[in-house]
Amino acid sequence: MVLNLLRLELVMVLLASAGVRLRRRGTITDEGRDCLTDLMMDLILPCNIFLSFIGKADWETLRASLLTVAISVVLMLLTALLGRLLYSRKPERVGKVFRYGMVNSNALFIGLPIIQSLLGSDGVLQLSMYMIFVRMFCWSYGLSLYTGVKSDWRASVRRLIGHPCMIAAALGLAVMLSGAALPPFLSQTLQYISDCLMAMSMLLIGVVLAEMDLRQMFRGDVWAFCAVRLGIIPALVLAGCRLLGAPHIVTATCTLVSGMPAASMTAVLAVRYRCDAETGSLVVALSTVLSTVTIPIWYLLLGSLA
Repeated sequence: MVLNLLRLELVMVLLASAGVRLRRRGTITDEGRDCLTDLMMDLILPCNIFLSFIGKADWETLRASLLTVAISVVLMLLTALLGRLLYSRKPERVGKVFRYGMVNSNALFIGLPIIQSLLGSDGVLQLSMYMIFVRMFCWSYGLSLYTGVKSDWRASVRRLIGHPCMIAAALGLAVMLSGAALPPFLSQTLQYISDCLMAMSMLLIGVVLAEMDLRQMFRGDVWAFCAVRLGIIPALVLAGCRLLGAPHIVTATCTLVSGMPAASMTAVLAVRYRCDAETGSLVVALSTVLSTVTIPIWYLLLGSLA
């Protein structure tokens, strides 16, 4: 298990390093970064999510999935409250960045390839269920932190229903429940696209890291944020899952996902809505770097508790 984890870490570091190099050379421009992001969100991630549902039609899996959804709801509400308590005294343009980073982790570009590599398709299925409420919460409450406009839950639901990843999850669930078999040429096509997930996501993370100002990495408030985001939150989730007697796949998925670094949208929205863009970039970059240490620790701890 340790060797597999180390191998995965080395692969991720090399892929991210390639992204850093390509960004600094100008090979990946701003337009190229946006194109790669759209390709991930609109094609590669949906294929990966759809395939995670195939061949798992049993009630035990469905019950575990419902528990995962419930855990995600509770966690989103708790992280929103925690962000308000910790950053209420910060200047508004800085506090908004920290509070958004607290509720929205990088569960897709980093979390999904890691979950797939460590927990397999069962973990990807649970992650897909976990993200249902998380997406809606971040598109409503999370966005309202930056805009200052009261969240529109109806608009968030409409965006959720029309999102390619959610459509893929709905189609995958329908295929799973019906027991239908995909034609071999179709399943193979989807698998080829899905296999691009790790390489593409780590390249994009490398692009983000290439824009980091190393001189600003030692800000105390950013390190404190990372301690909460990568340490305290997953510890609370693990303790809660153990108290509930949750299945191991639910415990492992929810713990690992809750301990992912801040989502890249933390920095993107900070720029878009004229908040502290430097803090946004630092929060994303430093939490991403530190997660290469904390995620293996959480995985090894989960393995010892299994």
